[in-house]
Amino acid sequence: MKLHAVVGYGRLGRALVPALRAAGEEVVIARRADGEAALADVVQRADWVWLTVPDDHIAATAAGLPWRDGQLALHCSGATPLAALAAAPAAAGFHPLKLLAGDAGLAGAHVGIEAAETHRPALQDLAHRLGLVPLALPSPMSAQARAAYHAAANLAASGVLAVLAEAGALWRAAGLAAGDALPALLPLTRGALDTAGARGLAGAVSGPVARGDAGVLARHLDALQSAGLPDDLMRALARRQLALAEAAGRLDATQVAALRTLLA
Repeated sequence: MKLHAVVGYGRLGRALVPALRAAGEEVVIARRADGEAALADVVQRADWVWLTVPDDHIAATAAGLPWRDGQLALHCSGATPLAALAAAPAAAGFHPLKLLAGDAGLAGAHVGIEAAETHRPALQDLAHRLGLVPLALPSPMSAQARAAYHAAANLAASGVLAVLAEAGALWRAAGLAAGDALPALLPLTRGALDTAGARGLAGAVSGPVARGDAGVLARHLDALQSAGLPDDLMRALARRQLALAEAAGRLDATQVAALRTLLA
């Protein structure tokens, strides 16, 4: 069992601390509000020091801590390179791919682990004990690769909200009650995600693009224009759906050509 110091106690810290304790680990919370001396004492005693502060504060926080040999510094940021922890004797990344809304815990999610071989087995073991699925990230991971990884995660999370917002705008343009939009549309989103989990993305694609129905798609684009809404998002999404439908072998050459012409 290790002694863990958690520096920063926001949403992530409030999920991490009980999870570590439930896994049988000893945890102390280090707060600047307790004074610099108390913070330094907690950090110096710990084996692993978790920096769960906002991304922009990770490097400065790490630089200001009194490190000693043998310690491991960790951050849980998807976007921040490990270079931000350069002041520590050793560094690792432990990024749960989960939205921490409300009282949601960590269990069930994948966790991106970036670590040297010395620490990777212990971090993978901890992930399993926390109910997480370890996902090995390249080590070292370039800033460009980490940005792409984090962009993928963000697109899969909040990106879906942008699509639902666009759907809600069209819903209102149809003269339907705004308050009904999300309750009516969310089951469609959940159904698509569940099907993708079972069949893969190409196997789950549906709608006019998957059917090669250029006439219906043209009417969708006209509806956007009539409502005074930009059609860039729908066109971009339709192009990606077309690629999925082609990968699934759902369309013939004539249908693909008609859709590409419409979306050009």
